[in-house]
Amino acid sequence: MKKLVKLAAVVIALAVLLSGCRPPHSEQIEVRVIVSHGFGNESLVDELVTVDNGSNALDALEQVASVETAYGGGFVTAINGISSAAGADWFFYINGILTNVGARDYALHQGDVERWDFHSWGFCSFVSALIGDFPEPFGHGYGGEVPPTVVVYSPGLENEAGDVAAMLAQLGVGNVSAVTAAELSPEEKGRCNLILLGAGDCELVSEVNQLREKLCFYAYFGGGELLLLDSRGEAAGEYGAGCGLIQASQNPWNPNGIGACQNVAWLVSGTDEAGVRDAVDVLVNHSAELRHAFAAVIAGGEVIKVPR
Repeated sequence: MKKLVKLAAVVIALAVLLSGCRPPHSEQIEVRVIVSHGFGNESLVDELVTVDNGSNALDALEQVASVETAYGGGFVTAINGISSAAGADWFFYINGILTNVGARDYALHQGDVERWDFHSWGFCSFVSALIGDFPEPFGHGYGGEVPPTVVVYSPGLENEAGDVAAMLAQLGVGNVSAVTAAELSPEEKGRCNLILLGAGDCELVSEVNQLREKLCFYAYFGGGELLLLDSRGEAAGEYGAGCGLIQASQNPWNPNGIGACQNVAWLVSGTDEAGVRDAVDVLVNHSAELRHAFAAVIAGGEVIKVPR
């Protein structure tokens, strides 16, 4: 019996070899690796790579860049000669979400977008999410888990909410719905990806805005205006009527906290309804202009990446 089992194993192995098929443990997946500098303001590497299923984020990075590590390979200290320095480091995002594990500990999944950005942390230590890898994280989530997406809109923005939901569906994002803030359930508020459509004074946007320091926002509402900060946290501009904003964080209502890497809350907002409509137009019709951005202000038809 043992000889028959061994013979069967050999026949199967030869069949796999001759057919050119790979056994399940060595199937391959495709991921995108991006290396950027200064909050996405300079793109250094942007490549699609193929890796074995089960590979980690460091494996993929090493395919496209020269990498130096510390602490047994768990911490990346340099990419293509750009090294960590006083006040600046490499920050690691998956599908637009700041990771809570090291590169060796994140197992990649098909379609993941892996980003490494070198930026200062003197003003804000952890920018927990970014918008520049859209339509992520709505498409592939984090760790292979993709929560539902809820577009939450203020009165008068029903059509815009429908446009956002339809656009996400066209991009292959599943399980998308649109509701008013009054219809949003406490469970959805905490466990779903949220896209908040409303001016700076609407309740949910205002709640997020009040957490701006904790969430490391470089743009926020104050006194009816949109105020911008530069990478050092210093005032960099003020925008009034008709100005839009697209900005992200990990979901602040998640009971597990903003570092849980489970879901996000995006603000598609503005100083007034006209600003919100302009922000929606950019997201729906001109999302390529958001590529690599951490956040963006829309003013006078121009998309201004934040921070600079």
